[in-house]
Amino acid sequence: MCGRYTLTDPDPRRIRARFHLDESAKVEEEARYNIAPTDPVLAVRRRDDGRRDLGRLRWGLVPGRWAERRSGPPLINARAETLESQPAFTEAFRERRCLIPADGFYEWRDDERGKTPIWISLPDGELFAFAGIWAALPARDGPGELHSCAIVTCDPNGLIRPIHDRMPVVLEPDTEAPWLDPDASEDDLRKLLAPAPEDLLVAREVGDWVNDVREDGPHLIEPREPQPQLF
Repeated sequence: MCGRYTLTDPDPRRIRARFHLDESAKVEEEARYNIAPTDPVLAVRRRDDGRRDLGRLRWGLVPGRWAERRSGPPLINARAETLESQPAFTEAFRERRCLIPADGFYEWRDDERGKTPIWISLPDGELFAFAGIWAALPARDGPGELHSCAIVTCDPNGLIRPIHDRMPVVLEPDTEAPWLDPDASEDDLRKLLAPAPEDLLVAREVGDWVNDVREDGPHLIEPREPQPQLF
């Protein structure tokens, strides 16, 4: 799964250029090192005229009134294998897909030392996009809608497999437009939901600060201090 991620350099010019947004697109985002479920997150969506729009969605999909009544954690992830069969995700997969900008994400390796957080990013720290789906739920009272999203996950690649049994779908730049294309077939979309190439990402152990959702700042992605050995 993907339960925390980062957007450490949300420079407006950088984001507009990377995701082919109009110069008028407003980007008012602070650097984030610990984006967590239910946070408002940046997302790129395709408008009816073919241009791209940048907005904020709540991370944790609420696809309908039935979802408001369900108990349990928010639907922050959507398994690629069940997008077409899981009622919570089917309509969004077919009609409401988005790009979720990031520059890293965390997974936790569980071994004899306990759970160790790992930060995974591109080697150069550049931006990338998760494959996302979104939903719009009309407000109960008054105008407006709750716009929410989930990150699509898939089987891990060779880098992630020793750490976790799932990973977010990291789209390569040339697959981002097809993911947003409203005319794409389900077969074509399914082919995009593959593990990232093993040489695309790098991983490093980081400290336990990320375990606390209240923590944020560059110290979260600094290399983990060597742990003393007990004899």
